[in-house]
Amino acid sequence: MQRIIIVLSCFLFLLGCKQDDQVSPRTFLIPDGYTGWVKIEYNEAGTPQVTQTSTSSQEYKVSSEGIVKTPDQHIHEGWATNNYYYINQDGNRTKLLPGKMVHGSSSGMELGGETTEYFYVGTSKQFEKDQYIPNEFEN
Repeated sequence: MQRIIIVLSCFLFLLGCKQDDQVSPRTFLIPDGYTGWVKIEYNEAGTPQVTQTSTSSQEYKVSSEGIVKTPDQHIHEGWATNNYYYINQDGNRTKLLPGKMVHGSSSGMELGGETTEYFYVGTSKQFEKDQYIPNEFEN
């Protein structure tokens, strides 16, 4: 009986840990042919809501300047597999693979307390050449 209680306790503990590190996957729709850094700006009032798809993934549309603005708070702590696509004018998608065409994903607080997130779209060679986040995003 004691063994069952120990096994059940361990199972419930692990189940609780699993829930804490789960977040919804996000899908980034990037203009076809775009290369460079993408910046996601959170807590941006007056910007469109993120589209929620039937697969429980949130869709973010990247502008031609490489910026996504969303009123959502940055609550993406934990593990999820994000999806990245080039999208053309007809709405057709081409999947971009992390490590091949998506690199350098990072997030943090900027001066002033705004939470931002970055990732790079391009080949490994392009990323190596342009691996530091450019100042072009600065206001």
